[in-house]
Amino acid sequence: MKISKIILNNFRQYYGHIAIDLNTIGDENIVLIGGKNGFGKTNFLISLVWCLYGEKITQIDDSFKREVQKESNYQKFIKQSLNWSSKDEGINEFSVEIQIDEVDYPANLKVSDNKIIIQRIFNTIKIEESLLILNSERKELFQDINDKVSFINDYIIPLEAAKFVFFDAEKIASWAELSTKDEGNVLNDALGKLLGLDLYENLKDDFYAYTNNLKKEGTSSNIKEQIINKEKAVELNKDKIEKIDLQSALNETTKKELKDKVKEYQGFLNQNSKKETSTINREELFNEIEKLLEKKNQLETRFNELSELAPLAILGGKIEEVVEQIEIQNESQNDLETNEDVKRKLETFIENLFNKPPEPDDGSMTFKNKIFYSEKAHGLLKNLFDVSEKANVLDFEIDLNNADKELIFNASQILKQQTKEIFESTISEFNAIQIAITNKEKQLKMIDSDLEDETVLEVLTQKDDTERKLEKVIAENGALEIQKEKLLKDNIRLNQQYNILLQKSSGNQIIKKKISVAKKYIDSLQTFIDIQKRNKKETLANSLLSELKMLMHKMQNDDSAFIEDSRIDILPDGKGLKVSILDSDGNKIPKESFSTGEKQIYISCLVKAILNESIQNFPIFIDTPLGRLDHEHIENILKNYYPNLSSQVVLLATNNEITPRRYNSIKSKVAKSYLIVNENKKSNFKPGYFQSYEN
Repeated sequence: MKISKIILNNFRQYYGHIAIDLNTIGDENIVLIGGKNGFGKTNFLISLVWCLYGEKITQIDDSFKREVQKESNYQKFIKQSLNWSSKDEGINEFSVEIQIDEVDYPANLKVSDNKIIIQRIFNTIKIEESLLILNSERKELFQDINDKVSFINDYIIPLEAAKFVFFDAEKIASWAELSTKDEGNVLNDALGKLLGLDLYENLKDDFYAYTNNLKKEGTSSNIKEQIINKEKAVELNKDKIEKIDLQSALNETTKKELKDKVKEYQGFLNQNSKKETSTINREELFNEIEKLLEKKNQLETRFNELSELAPLAILGGKIEEVVEQIEIQNESQNDLETNEDVKRKLETFIENLFNKPPEPDDGSMTFKNKIFYSEKAHGLLKNLFDVSEKANVLDFEIDLNNADKELIFNASQILKQQTKEIFESTISEFNAIQIAITNKEKQLKMIDSDLEDETVLEVLTQKDDTERKLEKVIAENGALEIQKEKLLKDNIRLNQQYNILLQKSSGNQIIKKKISVAKKYIDSLQTFIDIQKRNKKETLANSLLSELKMLMHKMQNDDSAFIEDSRIDILPDGKGLKVSILDSDGNKIPKESFSTGEKQIYISCLVKAILNESIQNFPIFIDTPLGRLDHEHIENILKNYYPNLSSQVVLLATNNEITPRRYNSIKSKVAKSYLIVNENKKSNFKPGYFQSYEN
C-alpha cells in the first residue's frame, strides 16, 4: 500500500488547492520534503492524520490530545485549521484528500484499479465534518459512517498502528521513558493490530463482558444493585478524570501565556533598571535565578519519583526475605529436578545394562547378581552425586510465576540502588538550591526597590501580579493531578470490588452452563493469542537487536559492547510486552539512561522491528527525521535505516538535518524531493530541495 497523492485545500498554511505527488518506484523509496520551521511540515503531517481519523486524532498522540484539550473541544480545535487568507475571502470550508494505491480491499467493493480516495471536509459555519471514501471514478463506496471508519481501520492504516506510521522522530524518543505498563500497552496494541491479533483480543473481551452480564443476572437483587452502583461510580470517575484533563490542558495554555508575559516584563526591567552605581547586573541575576528554578524543578521531579519507593523502602527487609525465599525455592526445585533426572538416567542405564542385549555367552549373570549390582549402583550414585531416594521437597510458601518473580527481583534491585543516601542527598541539594534562590531573589528585590521611574514601577507591579497568577495556576494543576491520581486509584478499588461481587453470583443451571461454555472460548482465545505472541517475541527481539547493532555506533566498539542483547517478555496476564536491553554481563540497561539521540535510535529500531512483523506494508511519514542525533548517527540512519524502512518513506526535514551533502549521499534512494516555500503566509510545494543552501 502506498499514498500516491495528497490534495490540501485551504488547510492551515496551505492556501487554495494544492496537490503533491508522492509516488515511489522500487529502490527509490524515499520522498524528501524540506522546509524551514513554521512553513508547514508538521501541519502537513497533521493533515494526513486528520483526514484518516478525524476526531480520533486525540487517540494517536498525546500532543494532538493536548492541542485539542487546550481549545476545550475538537470542533473548536479543528475549526482553526481554515487558512486565514481563505477565511478573509469568505471561504468557510477546508478539506484534505488522500489517494491510496495498491489497497488490499474486500472483494465486495466496486474497485477496479486498487485505488481508493479518502476525503475529509470541514465546514466552519455549520460546524459539520464529512468523510468520503471513493473509487478512482469518484463514486462513494460507503454510506454509513461506521462502515467508513471500519474500512480505514481494517484495510488502510489501523488507528492503533498510526503512531508507528505518522510520527515526529524527535518526540518519539520520550517513548523510551514510558513505564513498563504503558510501554507494554503501546506495543501490545500496535503489534496486536499489525499481526491481526486484535480481532481475537476484541472477541475475548466480548466474551468477558458477556460472562460478566450473565453473572450479574445470576446475583440477588441486593448484590446486583451494588454491582450497578460500582459500574456507575467507575463511569462517573472517568468523566471527572476527563474534565480534569481538560482543565489541566487549559491551565497549561494559561501558564504558557503568563510565563511569556513574565519574560516580557523581565526583559523590559532588565533594559530599564540598570543603575550605574550597582555592581550587580539585573539580567545576569535573573538568568541565574531561572537556572536555579529549573534545577529545583528537576529535583522536585526526582524526589517525587523517589517518594514512590518510600513504601517499598519501609518494607525493604520483608522484600529481601521474599527474595531469599524465592531463591531457596528455586534452588530446591533445581536440585529436585537434577536429582530426578540423574535417577531416571541411572534406571535407564541399569535396565539397558542387565535386561537388554547383548548378554554374556555363558549366561552367568543370575537374577540375584543383577539385584546386587543394581543396589550397588544406587549406592555409588548417592555417594558420587549426593542424591537421596527421598528428595528434599519444600512446601512452597510463595507460589509465583516467572513474571511475578522477576518483578520482585527488579523491585529489590531498585531498592538497593535507591538507598537512603540518595534520598538524603536529593533533599540536601534541594534545600541548598532553595536557599540560593531566596538569596538571589532578595538581591533582585533590593535592586528593584531603588527604582524611581513610574513606568518601570508599574511594570514591576504587573510582573509581580502575573507571577502570583502563574503560581496559582501551577498550584491548581498540582491539585488537579492529585485529584486525578485519587480517582484512578478509586477506579482500581471499585473494579476489584466489582469483580468480587460478580463472584458471588449463584445463577441457575442455564446461566452456569453458558458461563462455562464462554470460559472455554475465552481460555482457547487466550491460549491462541499467547502462542502467537510467544512465537513473535523472539523474532521481534532479534530484529530489534539487529537494527540496534547496525545503527548504534557505541555497539560497534571492539573494547566493550554498549548493548549485547535484547529480550522481550510477555507481561503477566498477557497485558502487553516488555522490552529489555542487556549489556555484555546480562544486566538490564535502563532505557531512561540513554542520551536523547540514543533514545531516538532505540525507538526507531523498535518501530522498524514491529513494522517488519506486520502482515501489511505501510507507508511511513516522519517529521524531524534526524532530531538531535550526532553526525555519526545521522550518517548511519540515513544510509542504513530509512532506505530499508518501507517501500514508501516520506521525510519532512530542515536543511540543518538533511544538508545538500547528506541529500547527495541518499540521492539514489530518493524518488521525489520538494521544498515547502512560503510567500505572504501561504505555503506551497516546489520541486527540488535546499539546493541553493550551502552545506
